[in-house]
Amino acid sequence: MTRKRWICVVTAACILLVLVTAAVLGCGEGSQPGLYDTVDESLRQQADTAKSGWESGTIETLSAEMMEEQDAYAAGGPSVTADAPVSSTLPQLQLMVIKTALMEMETAKGDYAKIREDAVAITSAAGGYVEGESASRDDEGLTYATLTLRIPADKFDGVVAEVSALGEVVSTQVSTNDVSAEYVDLESRLRHLQAEEEFYLSLIAEAQTVQEMITIREHLNSIQLEKEQVQGRINFLDQQVGFSTLTLSVDEKSPDEEDVEGFWASVGDAFINFGRGLKKLGIGFFYALPYLVILAVIAMIVWLLVRRSRRRGTPGEQPDVG
Repeated sequence: MTRKRWICVVTAACILLVLVTAAVLGCGEGSQPGLYDTVDESLRQQADTAKSGWESGTIETLSAEMMEEQDAYAAGGPSVTADAPVSSTLPQLQLMVIKTALMEMETAKGDYAKIREDAVAITSAAGGYVEGESASRDDEGLTYATLTLRIPADKFDGVVAEVSALGEVVSTQVSTNDVSAEYVDLESRLRHLQAEEEFYLSLIAEAQTVQEMITIREHLNSIQLEKEQVQGRINFLDQQVGFSTLTLSVDEKSPDEEDVEGFWASVGDAFINFGRGLKKLGIGFFYALPYLVILAVIAMIVWLLVRRSRRRGTPGEQPDVG
């Protein structure tokens, strides 16, 4: 009887173990598809969000890896790891100076042609060229001309000295303009624009729709236009720094004109000196005015005293007694 009881107990335990195992397996099979569905739904939502971002033309929804790549390009190259050695030596700032000079010269009638020929020869020998020229002639045959010369910067001072010996120089003005800071800023902007251009060019291959392609192309066109403008300004500054500018202004003077101008200049100087003398006389008078007033008062008092004393000292006339 005891043996049958143990058999029943073991049989019941086995049945209970089988039921528990089946229940556990059944719950696992029911929960596993739900987990997969949740993951698939999350991925689907992310894909829809990315797609809507592309279709609306919003580039700001790009992945973090792409943005890091763009920043690395803008910094001047690929990103540097922490183990890579970094140079602490900064490039030396190149001095960019634009030199310009304005020289006014007077010469005798008919001498401009010779001065122009010599000035052009001096400029050509230095490696320069004539940028522009304007000349006019009045009724008396006198020439008034302006000659613009472009001269290599390293030979500019020597050419100015040689040209100044060609005639009577009335005035000379030399100015410099330091564009070093602007040049460095333009180079930095150009590198950044080149990096952005490469970045958007790499995105073209990843475009999936026509709207994505249009959006990328609009940004790329804007960047390329700005890049051309910056490059044009850099080229202009290179040209201005490499070649300095000398503007030579030549006026021909006739002998009669010089004599007349000398006579009227003397007359004008005489009037100017006369006016200056009157001005000094007036200023001196106002400085001496207080002393003159004091002296006048003293003189008046003395005159009154003298007059009174004369009246008292003079005896009255007595009438004659017959």
